[in-house]
Amino acid sequence: MRLHDRNRILIAWLVVTVCVSAAWGALAGDRLTGSYWYAVDHITGVQEDGQITLWVVLPPERPEQKIEITAIVPEPVAILEDTRNGNRVVEWSTVPTPGLKPVIELYRIEFLLDEIPLAFEFEPDEIQPYDRTAPEFATYTQPEVWIQTDGEILDQARQIVGDETNPWRQALSLYDWTMAELTFVPGGVGDRDAKSTLRGRRGDCGQFSALYCALCRSIGIPARTVTNVWTEGGAHVSAEVFLQGIGWVPMDTSLGQMLIPGTSEMTPAEIAEFMDAIGVPLGDPRWPAGNLCNNRLITSVGNNIRIDSPTLGRVVEFQQMNPGGSAAHPTAIEIHGLNRDLIHGGFHVFGRQLRDEEEAHQLTHQRLANLFFREGLYDVVEGACRKTHEKYAGGIQSWINEGKVSMHKHDYYAAEAAFKRALRGVATNRKEKLESVIWTHNYLGNCYDLMGHREMALQEYQAVIDQDNNYRGAMDYARKYLKKPFSKKPDEGR
Repeated sequence: MRLHDRNRILIAWLVVTVCVSAAWGALAGDRLTGSYWYAVDHITGVQEDGQITLWVVLPPERPEQKIEITAIVPEPVAILEDTRNGNRVVEWSTVPTPGLKPVIELYRIEFLLDEIPLAFEFEPDEIQPYDRTAPEFATYTQPEVWIQTDGEILDQARQIVGDETNPWRQALSLYDWTMAELTFVPGGVGDRDAKSTLRGRRGDCGQFSALYCALCRSIGIPARTVTNVWTEGGAHVSAEVFLQGIGWVPMDTSLGQMLIPGTSEMTPAEIAEFMDAIGVPLGDPRWPAGNLCNNRLITSVGNNIRIDSPTLGRVVEFQQMNPGGSAAHPTAIEIHGLNRDLIHGGFHVFGRQLRDEEEAHQLTHQRLANLFFREGLYDVVEGACRKTHEKYAGGIQSWINEGKVSMHKHDYYAAEAAFKRALRGVATNRKEKLESVIWTHNYLGNCYDLMGHREMALQEYQAVIDQDNNYRGAMDYARKYLKKPFSKKPDEGR
């Protein structure tokens, strides 16, 4: 019996609680300091027409989060309105100043975040009929890029809901089916549109959400994606449906699937730890249908974000912002007249303010280290690691990066020491913990193989297998080198 069939028997309908309060005393926690940094680094040549144009979405004010933007640096060309979805997008356009050393351009948005508990309680039979002239209905029942509503999408949705006509019960049936029928793949697979995901039945949280929205829209339920960032690290995409007289209701199918035993690559203990951190109770895969978890920043709403760029003099469109730059689809940055081997990317910092631009520069080298490795810029990362350890009491990631640099330089004893230091470190977020506990064992195994200590290498690879967590393919990597010794530099794309 499939999940949605079991749930139909066990749960007549989901009852959730509306507890949104306008009073600050009802907030889930203290106001959180946050910032988004985007760096264009290692600029070594600037031609006469050299220019960087960058777009980053501002985190929106919503019922479940209060946002105060405290700084946008440097001064943007404009803050543009995405009138369809209600997003606001910062546009920067700068010309780097050449220097004797490689130049870095830093862009940042600083903000304060208040998370507000959000849940819903209603009787399904009390939901009002849709006002088909309302903007929410007219906009979010239409097909768009990545979210098709015809053909096999419509056929599948009709098959799932059957004779049910209540929009909330329909939305729950589609939610259950998406959780039960799709296989989660970190980073996604193949094309990102709903029809491709339906055919392959595999995808990441963004593909889960796009397909779920497509199924809902095809039968007349307004639905849209919501792009988030975990304050503990990592991006996420969920969905929400509009119910007349109720409002926009969160529906997170990939998070719900994690609550089904045996569907996640994480161990039960890791799932319990993660769910506790974001305030999600174990045991009910339907909890994310109507309830919003904690420790998240919503960065944008909807797909196909259109803005009229004053710099380019034309409309540009992004299927997803995530929240901009190289993380957007398509890339939300245009670079002209600069050297091709520059590095660029963005990251969030929560819970603290960086001391100065020098610390931001060093953090850029740590967060974007793999991009530097791909370009062969090991010396840049090595220098950043040393400065980070000396001045800023560097964390786990800087020791991992230093170990990779030492392996590249064939200084295997230094690499071994750095990786062991990373394993002894205290992780500040879940991503860092997984990287240190799982992948660093793989790196140590590689190091021992190159030193000729095969038995020690086998112990490290086996330690990864014993973790029983295939985070970013860690177990697959370990199995490969359990069979044969590692004989070259580590996979620097990791």
